[in-house]
Amino acid sequence: MASVVVEGLVLPVALGGHPALDFCNTRAGWGEPRPKEYLVSHAHLLLWARENGLVTAPAAKQTDQAAAHAPAEATAVLRRAVRFREALYDVLAGLARPANWAAVSAEAQRAAAVAVLRPGTPAATWELPVTTGAELPLLAVARSAADLLTTPAARTVAACPGHGCGWLFADPRGRRRWCSMALCGNRAKARRHSDRNRPAPAITGTAGTSAAGAAGRSFTHGDPSEGP
Repeated sequence: MASVVVEGLVLPVALGGHPALDFCNTRAGWGEPRPKEYLVSHAHLLLWARENGLVTAPAAKQTDQAAAHAPAEATAVLRRAVRFREALYDVLAGLARPANWAAVSAEAQRAAAVAVLRPGTPAATWELPVTTGAELPLLAVARSAADLLTTPAARTVAACPGHGCGWLFADPRGRRRWCSMALCGNRAKARRHSDRNRPAPAITGTAGTSAAGAAGRSFTHGDPSEGP
C-alpha cells in the first residue's frame, strides 16, 4: 500500500504535486465499490494537514487539544471534510456539476472569512488563526484548494487509471500516466504479463458450446484494495 505510518496513524504518501491533490488522494479506489479510506478520524485529518505543510506543528497541537474537548464538533468537521473532498475531486477531475462547485466555494469562503493578515518578511501573509478550533485543518485545505483552482495549473490535473486507484496528480506536460510508476505502473505491467502468459482454457464439448463459453469468460485483476 502507498502509505506511511506517522505517530501510529496510517497516511497516504504524497504523490499529487499539490496539497489539494494529495487531499483528494486520502481516498483510493475512486468509483470502486470498496474504496480505501484514509480519513477515518479527525486525528487523521489534522495529522495529514500537518504533514503536508498546511498546519504548523504548534497549531496542530492546539487544535488537537480543542478537538479532544469538543469531540462532537471534531466529528462534524471530519464529515464536512469528506464531503468537501468528494466535491473537490469532481471539480479537479473535470467531472463537476454546479453543486460540486458550490460545495467547494462554500468551504473556500469560510476559510477566507476567518483568515487574518499578518505582517511578515518579505511581505505580509494570510494566516488561519488557531482559534478556529477543530475546523483548522479543513479550512487550511480549503484555502489550498482555492489557491490551486485560481491558477492555470488546475487545468493540468490527471487521474491515475490504475485498478483501485484514481489518485490525482499534476501533469503539466501531459505525459504522465500513473500516480507512480513504482506502484500502479508496475502493477499494470505485471497484470499484462500475467494475461499474456495465462494458459488458454481447454476446449471441450461442441464447437458452439466452447465458443459461447469463451465469449462469456471474464477476468478480474484483483481487489480494489490493491490500489494505493
